[in-house]
Amino acid sequence: MARHTGGDTRIALSRTGAGGRALAAILLLAFAALIGQAARAQDGPAPRDSASLRYDVPAGPLVTVLQRIASQAGVMLVFEPTLTRGLESDGLNGRYTVEQAFAQVLGGYGLEAYQDSPASFRVRSMGATPAALWMPPTLVWGAAAGGDGFVALSASAGTKTSTPLVRVPQSVSVVTGQEMQARYARTVPQALQYTPGVQINNFGSNEIRNDWLVLRGFDAKLTGDYRDGLSQMPYDQIRAHMPAYALESIEAVRGPSSALYGQVAPGGIVNRVTKRPTATVLREVAVQAGSFDNRQAFVDLGGPVNEVASVSYRLTATAREAGTQDRYDDDHRYRDDLAYVAPAFRWRNADTSLTLLTHYQRDRNDGESRAYYPTRTLVGDYSYDRNDRDFYSVGYLLEHRLSDAWSLRQNARYQQGRMTLRNLYPLALAADGRSLSRLQLQASERAQGAAVDTQMEGVLEGAGLKHTVLAGLDFRRLSGTQDYRQAMAPSLDIYDPVYGQPIAALGPDKTMLDVRQVSTQWGLYAQDQIQAGPWTLTLGARHDRYTDRTDDHLAGADSRGQDQATTWRAGLSYAFASGVAPYASYATAFVPQAGTAFDGSPFTPAESDQVEVGVKYQPPDSNSLYTIALFNLNQRNALTADPDPAHAGFSVQSGRLRSRGLEIEAKLSRGDGWDLVAAYTYNAVTNVSGNDGGAGKTPIVTPRHMAAVWLGHRFSQGPLSGWNAGVGVRYIGPTYVDVANTMKNRGAAVADASLAYETGAWRFSVDAMNLLNKETVVCRNDRVNCRYGVERTVLAAVAYRY
Repeated sequence: MARHTGGDTRIALSRTGAGGRALAAILLLAFAALIGQAARAQDGPAPRDSASLRYDVPAGPLVTVLQRIASQAGVMLVFEPTLTRGLESDGLNGRYTVEQAFAQVLGGYGLEAYQDSPASFRVRSMGATPAALWMPPTLVWGAAAGGDGFVALSASAGTKTSTPLVRVPQSVSVVTGQEMQARYARTVPQALQYTPGVQINNFGSNEIRNDWLVLRGFDAKLTGDYRDGLSQMPYDQIRAHMPAYALESIEAVRGPSSALYGQVAPGGIVNRVTKRPTATVLREVAVQAGSFDNRQAFVDLGGPVNEVASVSYRLTATAREAGTQDRYDDDHRYRDDLAYVAPAFRWRNADTSLTLLTHYQRDRNDGESRAYYPTRTLVGDYSYDRNDRDFYSVGYLLEHRLSDAWSLRQNARYQQGRMTLRNLYPLALAADGRSLSRLQLQASERAQGAAVDTQMEGVLEGAGLKHTVLAGLDFRRLSGTQDYRQAMAPSLDIYDPVYGQPIAALGPDKTMLDVRQVSTQWGLYAQDQIQAGPWTLTLGARHDRYTDRTDDHLAGADSRGQDQATTWRAGLSYAFASGVAPYASYATAFVPQAGTAFDGSPFTPAESDQVEVGVKYQPPDSNSLYTIALFNLNQRNALTADPDPAHAGFSVQSGRLRSRGLEIEAKLSRGDGWDLVAAYTYNAVTNVSGNDGGAGKTPIVTPRHMAAVWLGHRFSQGPLSGWNAGVGVRYIGPTYVDVANTMKNRGAAVADASLAYETGAWRFSVDAMNLLNKETVVCRNDRVNCRYGVERTVLAAVAYRY
């Protein structure tokens, strides 16, 4: 079913310009796929590769054990929920073919699994006919994030191995594809706004350019931006702002993660898992329309290419032509247009799997949308503002089984992007109280980068211990150029604004930034997960070397820096048979800091460490996961202003930040159709030392309290059968406007809702964000730099899956 996507962008194109052509192209593609599918003869199910795999599935509910077998085998499993309800399994250990694996766990219950299509199995009572099992099926797709419904049982981002979340001694949250669909998440920030420890876009403000994410009080939009386990290496405004429709799941790993990923801010990372090729036929087309002239189309196609399903593909695409809540007049809104297409292919045999992932994204919007507070007068100009961004990538995921116990993996991606920006910014209000001076900015950027992560994983057993050993070497290189020009622009009467004023293009004499930057990183890491019955000890260490070079063409100078860092982590967890798993961990992190001090010496990395304790609870008789975490996170050697008056404009490394808090999360998907997501965050962030006047204060726009709850229900019986409904409430507490903590932004609670009806292959839905149209405003540093939160947004969609 259609997952409502996001994106953010707009440029000076007509309403029937490039965005409209992209929209039409996707609709034509969808109809062509429908015709092609109808014309293609079906040859019947093909036999699956019978090669054996090693399974290590712990005891638990039968539905959970079946899901983990399907996940490890990479197959789809379909079954009627009543067949497995209330049943427990002893799990599975050893080498089996997928048929033998299912037989081992199902045989004692009078159940069996049969293959009904390539890489797809169904569960039935022994002797039953396949037709008897058609209604109502539950689907478990092995390539998903190790869970069913809203609940993920495993995720790779926390350890780079397939480890149950209850055995990972770190806070990890997973937003599944089903949850994104049910909650109407169009963008990554919207998908994460019910996740503890994650602050998004200032109350979900109208930020249409980038994913603005803060984890545990630390900005993660640059160093914490990951996709498929690799850094997306964002370069200032060139960022892969992917729509949620492109993703299978999103993993938020909170706390220092440098022991696996290298240079990462201490708050953690957000890993986006893109949609992968499927071994079963998938066909989905959808259209959506709603608030602010929003029109969008979606296509998601996939399936096997040959009879044995050794080659499969996926094609995901979406195009949007839309405005935003910011309107100049009846004929002009800020635009938010998008085109995204991602072909993917997979080849696999008994020992090797190679997945090719590509994507192209075209963003067209008006840049930074800003209304002057409290008049709501837009300070930009529809005839001038524009933000054009094009981004593409090509990469692969390679895995090869060397033996029963050892495997080799390599993930790689090359990416390139370019951006052109024109925006007007407010400066100050004149003495008359209505004339606002403005600054114009023209910028262009180009960037390209490559990232490669090579891993060796193996299992060693002996003396009652099981070692899951991981060793890896990763490399990344990013190069980019920036050309920024600025000058004064015509002032604006905030009570009687006149738009369409002539604004001259800026020549080279207005250049204020002209640089080329190149950065590289090499990292060697190792990890050992030592399991002794219910105990799991996780040890990891990493050594990084990195270099940075900046050529300042404007100043006619260049600077070079290089450094190295060693980080590590240790964690211990204990999994009780009841499903309770307490844990404790210690981890360190580093992040480079560009530039030099007044004496010309380069800055060393900012370093951090964290102690975290918590409890995870996965009841054996329900599809749910509950977590609670306490943490104490400290960063030192951060940059702060040089206190010497003669060194104005320079920095020193005496800044220290402390983040202490509590995070609680509950996720539940019940067999009777109820889904629940609940999160609470208490995060006390303090600027322990600094020279900007904020020592002992809370950093700006950093809430101490955040909370969210979503409750949904899928009706499967009675007159409401086929209907799905959900409602949620999000709260973000007050934040400080200024460094000295003299002004505050008020806290606010907003409501979301969703209503959908499914019948056969059709799904009809209406989704609303900020249902009660609660006004929120967030100011940063002063009352001139303020942004309004997202107004009530209602979108209706129709999806057809065949």
